[in-house]
Amino acid sequence: MKHLSEMLEFYVNHTLRTVENVAPGSNLKTYRTPPAVITQIENEVRSVAEANPEFALELADKLWDDGALETRLLAAFLLGRIPPLEERLLPRLTAWSQQVRDPSVRSALLSSSLTRMRKETPAEFLSLVREYLHPARMNTWSNGIQALLPMIADSSYDNLPPILDIVEPIIEKAPAALQNELTDLIITLYRASASETIFMLKHVLSNTDNPMTAVTMRRIVTSFPPALQREIYDLLRPRPSSAIPVEPEEEVIDDFIEEPALPRTVEIPAEIKPRKKRAPRKPKMDNSRIIYLHGLESTSQSGKARQFAEKFPGMLTPDFAGSFEERMKQLKPILGRKKNWTIIGSSFGGLMGATFTLDHPTQVRKLILLAPALMLEPFASRLLTPVSVPTIIVHGTEDDVVPLEPVRELAKQAFTYLTYYVVEDGHRLQKAFTDLSWEDLLA
Repeated sequence: MKHLSEMLEFYVNHTLRTVENVAPGSNLKTYRTPPAVITQIENEVRSVAEANPEFALELADKLWDDGALETRLLAAFLLGRIPPLEERLLPRLTAWSQQVRDPSVRSALLSSSLTRMRKETPAEFLSLVREYLHPARMNTWSNGIQALLPMIADSSYDNLPPILDIVEPIIEKAPAALQNELTDLIITLYRASASETIFMLKHVLSNTDNPMTAVTMRRIVTSFPPALQREIYDLLRPRPSSAIPVEPEEEVIDDFIEEPALPRTVEIPAEIKPRKKRAPRKPKMDNSRIIYLHGLESTSQSGKARQFAEKFPGMLTPDFAGSFEERMKQLKPILGRKKNWTIIGSSFGGLMGATFTLDHPTQVRKLILLAPALMLEPFASRLLTPVSVPTIIVHGTEDDVVPLEPVRELAKQAFTYLTYYVVEDGHRLQKAFTDLSWEDLLA
């Protein structure tokens, strides 16, 4: 500690040193040491601390008790070198985050101090975040959001659905005091997965009973990327108030009834007669990011594939052959690591599309399955972890190839935001295929 104090004093920035010597916006004393020096100290101590976690924990206590801005930043850094299952780690993190007011130290505690926990034990990390974001602990919501940001921004972490499930109620109920944190959270989510973030925000804004949700969102929407602003603009318009609550009317599209506010799972019978509705404005689509996966005995020259190619020029309709594993190997280089794919899969191609989506949810904008063979392996026996990719399934009551009920049950387990169209048609869905408004489904 003596050596450290001398080093911080030696490298002090005297052009910024004041008589009070207190960090701006904080009650902590500061050496005014340049950040590059602190970074170099962290680099020097990193490997030693990881090799000697007991001593690193003791040193972190000493650094924190010293009470200076620089020493507390170093203490937070050392906590991030401690094994995540060390039982004394979380009590210190909790106590210290409640004591400090300095924003830089608080940020370090909720990011640097949780580095190993985020990477090595993500399940335990998300449990900690859930505690921060508990509905009864609104005073710790800011900490929970701050802790989540590095995990969302980590390109190696691609399992966003659990995070979306955690933050959705927070976005709906966040008070005005959390506007800045909410802005950072939504922008970071959007950069990680634009499609999932847009769908989640639309779901929140369409279903919330909290009038302040739209008000808060209108205040911060100008900070969002322009593309995101356009996606949710209509949902942020002020709505006329009414003393009498009015039940939302069902909208009928072609032969299917679609709920105006999409719940977790929507089941849509086919017997009700259609009624006309005003055609929505059609957004421009990038057809090169739409791909059709044909069935087991089919090819790229099938009727569906040809109709897709004619209707959406530039859309991909490749050929696949061989076993499931061989077809997935053929699909992988086509999709690569690109994002915002819209995948349409028919029968065995639906099995391929569903499997790819479960394995790579951040790459898929929307999934549309036509009588998908989900009852086949490896899908039927895999441990299903739900993904929040918007998913539409069309299945016929007269399908004698792919049974409706087993597939429906598997789909409910696999997809959080699922719309299931049940139609009077066979496995090939010839009538339903021509009746569907594909521009609306792909939008």
